[in-house]
Amino acid sequence: MSGVIKIALEAIADNVKVLKKITRKKLLAVVKCNGYGMGAIPVSRKIERDVDWFGVATIDEAVSLRKAGITKPILVLGPSLRPDVKKAIEHRISLTAASSSFIRDIVNAKGLSIHLKVDTGMGRIGIMPEEVSSVMDIIKNSKGIKLEGIFSHLATSESMDRKFAIKQIEIFKQVLAGVPAKLRGITHIANSGGIVNLPESIENFSMVRTGLLLYGVYPSLFLKTFKAIPSLKYALKGIVKILSVRQVPAGTRISYGGTFTCKRDTTIAIAGIGYGDGMNRALSNKFYMKYNEELFPIRGNICMDQTILEVKKDIKEASEVIFLDNQLSIELMAEICGTVPQAIMTAFGASRLKKAYHG
Repeated sequence: MSGVIKIALEAIADNVKVLKKITRKKLLAVVKCNGYGMGAIPVSRKIERDVDWFGVATIDEAVSLRKAGITKPILVLGPSLRPDVKKAIEHRISLTAASSSFIRDIVNAKGLSIHLKVDTGMGRIGIMPEEVSSVMDIIKNSKGIKLEGIFSHLATSESMDRKFAIKQIEIFKQVLAGVPAKLRGITHIANSGGIVNLPESIENFSMVRTGLLLYGVYPSLFLKTFKAIPSLKYALKGIVKILSVRQVPAGTRISYGGTFTCKRDTTIAIAGIGYGDGMNRALSNKFYMKYNEELFPIRGNICMDQTILEVKKDIKEASEVIFLDNQLSIELMAEICGTVPQAIMTAFGASRLKKAYHG
């Protein structure tokens, strides 16, 4: 029996309003990878009225939103291939144009809307700054495609050291300066880290993008600790039931590999969640779960289906413990695991970890 993540849709909607108020820009809600595992369709339906755009990774993700009744503009943020163009036109979906070869290939695709992606230092996809002028000439002479916007992506926006991100923003500004204002359309470079950490990524551009902040989750523990937006709400709470409670004697080794040995007679409880549900195995012996506001440590290696806790005797079978909230946060898990909150969150998208929506 797996656990459940309770998702507060009203808190997410409130977070959208907060972000719109503090940025004073259009907002693109990133709901790729099934809303970072939390459910793209219910989340998108709740916030559609207040966001300006939705962002996804693939054409199929975009089509699924359209089929669910979402009518606001949708941008496929990842690179697309020629076969995606027909679906994009049919479902009124905007594609990212990230290479000059793709733009030449789609130049006569009548009715297709695109956003031009510029690589300012991410080193992943995008037109290089020195290519933009020649690419714009192709777009201007096209009778088919419509340029809706130009954007870039920050590689280090969540970092304490802002120098590289500032350099990227300056490069992006220089690129835009070479494009006539009437042709630029929507301009955007700010992601969640940019919104919190880099006001320079908001100023002088017309839109911001965020996925994590919709849920009140920050892209690093550093930003959550030192640069939190006071009115942003944590919209996620993870709850799991205790499946078994028993006493073990001093000297008992716990779980695979015997990485923890009980120093005294100990009460252990088995929580019905494991790495198969997204509970990262690197949290073994380093994290906690919570019962009646008291923290109980994880002992031994997290298993695929179960996690072992050292508890007090008042915990019984079927008791509910919290494995995720604003204290036992995704950001803290990511810091302990040496990864990013996005990786923790999408792992919790595992199908047998139920999602329950309220508000």
